Amino acid sequence: MNEIIFLGFFTEIWTDFNLVLKIFVLLTIASYVRNHIGNNTMGLIIIGFLAVFILGDFWAFFGGIYVLYMLLMFGVSGILVDFFFISSGGPAGGGEEMNSPISAGTDLISKRMNHPPRRPGM
Repeated sequence: MNEIIFLGFFTEIWTDFNLVLKIFVLLTIASYVRNHIGNNTMGLIIIGFLAVFILGDFWAFFGGIYVLYMLLMFGVSGILVDFFFISSGGPAGGGEEMNSPISAGTDLISKRMNHPPRRPGM
């Protein structure tokens, strides 16, 4: 009996979390539309269409794409790129010393600082 109550508790939390996520997504997109299109008729039509799209039955399709997009925007893609860059052994296939992708341009920067470009006519 306790397992059923426990399972019911988590399904209620999931539905509440899903509603909060839908409202957050709708407010985020509405803010974006108002900032970029304005509060005119076209902006209100787009916000209304997206409200029906998000709060309706299309959330099963749109929600996963939006959450994935937000994860990528918050930097999860950078972590994945770093992971695959290091695990593949770098551009040379692992035979050389592995460097961070962020520090790859430091040699070029130091060369430019030590040898300024020539000016025409000198």
